Amino acid sequence: MTTPTTPHVNKYRSKISGSNDERLTTEVFERNKKPISKALFPYLDKITGDALEIGSGTGQHLSYLAKNFPHIIWHGTDIDEVHCKSIDAWAKFNSLNLPHALALDAASDWSSVLKEYDSFNVIISMNVIHISPISTLEGIFLNSARFIKNDGILVFYGPFKKGNKHTGEGNKIFDQRLRSENSTWGVRCISTLERLAADNKFDSPEVIEMPANNYLLVFKKSD
Repeated sequence: MTTPTTPHVNKYRSKISGSNDERLTTEVFERNKKPISKALFPYLDKITGDALEIGSGTGQHLSYLAKNFPHIIWHGTDIDEVHCKSIDAWAKFNSLNLPHALALDAASDWSSVLKEYDSFNVIISMNVIHISPISTLEGIFLNSARFIKNDGILVFYGPFKKGNKHTGEGNKIFDQRLRSENSTWGVRCISTLERLAADNKFDSPEVIEMPANNYLLVFKKSD
């Protein structure tokens, strides 16, 4: 299940010192953990039940959200077995509402991996869809339409284009670097997500501006 590493992946994951510590860490997490948690508070404060994160990476965001929203059971996933081990290692610090990480390819049918779960109140994906083929984004919408409860939400965080234009020169350079590493990667346009939302019975998103030209997109499942 391990995916090949790339310069981008290696840049954003490093080991914590200690030979027996499987936690990975990234500096980006420290910069955006508080703004993300604050922006999600109005949506998550009164939700109970289960949340699923797609592409949990190092597991730091998942662990932080579990600590800040202890009334929710947080399920981490990743296609990379190294990341899954890191997610579980971080979970040891918040083990009560962080079950074992699930090995999941977001572009595939989730049914076999999530066969023990009926539905989720929240599905969230942060900093994933720009370092994945478009099939990953399509898979998230298609599967979320099945697994999110009728009053649940689907959340994306990361850099986005608006009207097929970059929101800053830094994002433009970042997009070019991603595409040079992998031609199937790249910063997605919000309009692409809006089209997929409509195709899968989600409402238009609430678009929340975040620091460093990032956005939080919150989609509610249509009645």
